[in-house]
Amino acid sequence: MAEFGDFHSMHPASPRPDAVPVQWSRSQRRTDRVRVRAYTCECWLLVFEHCMAAGLGFVRRYDRSVSPPAIVESPWMRVRDAETLWQQIMQGEAR
Repeated sequence: MAEFGDFHSMHPASPRPDAVPVQWSRSQRRTDRVRVRAYTCECWLLVFEHCMAAGLGFVRRYDRSVSPPAIVESPWMRVRDAETLWQQIMQGEAR
């Protein structure tokens, strides 16, 4: 088994005061397959995934500060718009 040591993936920036709120909704099973294109580090209680499914994109958020974890998703949108939302979350411009 390989050891990864202190390997971490991306950390989103802290939300800015003018961050745009995202309309998070409870996660619903809409398709059999979801492709995770990117994700944030598991070392934080709030984890984000940049996802694609059925030709659309969205961001999934896991809040692990509660039990069971709260799983919500952004609206499903055109892939290009989902990429923009992902970048906004990563830069602290949306939350």
